[in-house]
Amino acid sequence: MGKQQKKLSTSSSLPKSTSKFSDLADSEGFHLTSFLVPLTLIIVLSTVLLVVAAFFLGSFQLQFLAMASDNFVSTPVLMVISSSLSILVAICGFIALHKKQVTIYLVLAGLSLLVLLLLLLAAVFSFLLIATVDSQINKVNVEAELSEAAQDSTAMAVWDSLQIRYKCCGGRGNRGYTEWEAHLNGTYPDSCCTVKYPGCGGQAIRTVESVFERIHVRGCITTIKQALEEYVVPLLLAWGVIGVIVVVAEMMIILLCLLLAWNLRSRRKTRALGLQKTNSTGQWEEMPLRYTSTVNVNIIKQNK
Repeated sequence: MGKQQKKLSTSSSLPKSTSKFSDLADSEGFHLTSFLVPLTLIIVLSTVLLVVAAFFLGSFQLQFLAMASDNFVSTPVLMVISSSLSILVAICGFIALHKKQVTIYLVLAGLSLLVLLLLLLAAVFSFLLIATVDSQINKVNVEAELSEAAQDSTAMAVWDSLQIRYKCCGGRGNRGYTEWEAHLNGTYPDSCCTVKYPGCGGQAIRTVESVFERIHVRGCITTIKQALEEYVVPLLLAWGVIGVIVVVAEMMIILLCLLLAWNLRSRRKTRALGLQKTNSTGQWEEMPLRYTSTVNVNIIKQNK
């Protein structure tokens, strides 16, 4: 009987490394700190990413540069989506921090993985856009674009938005405004005017000597290219670097969720072992086992 008791005690002993991790995972301080640090980092940096991405669409209006490349549309849109979902994951993380449920941990890990992939893709797109921004802007066929705008109100609306935002007119160079004349019968769009009112672009040609006072003369492609080099490219680089940092934080969240979910399941299995049949009459009696590094099983035989 002594040998049997020794075997049971030995076989039920948990590895020291597993015991140390279980004790650490059970610690409330470890549980809070391990989650709060990456979650706080994610929610702060993701908010910064969302604001920068909003600037790309709202202030710099990169979505209107689809005439140069679709990357000017897909990159900022992907940035907005990934950073918004990253903030959502951080909020879900704070909820999981209080609930402490296996299912919530696993769902959070899945969401974090999705956001990680989107952020990584957005960061790659931002670096690609930095590398190709000059070539994409230079390949714009200004003549074809202006001709289409003169016949299509939708295309003209795009040029109006760009000309108002960047205070430019026409295509390239310091006399870009002259490129509209061949397509608008010697006149200019109202969006080229320095002081805008209905018909101002058509009236500007009547007083040629004062055309520089009435409309913006610098071409939009030239102006936009300068703005991209001075402001957008550094912001894209910053977004990509911060995005990589958030990706690392998301990886930490995934690992923590999986480890803590595993620990919770292990604790449930250990507690289930507390149901032992100890009553000689055949009744079941609950004997909760103390969660320690070694489970001691004592076999007691009653002699009647």
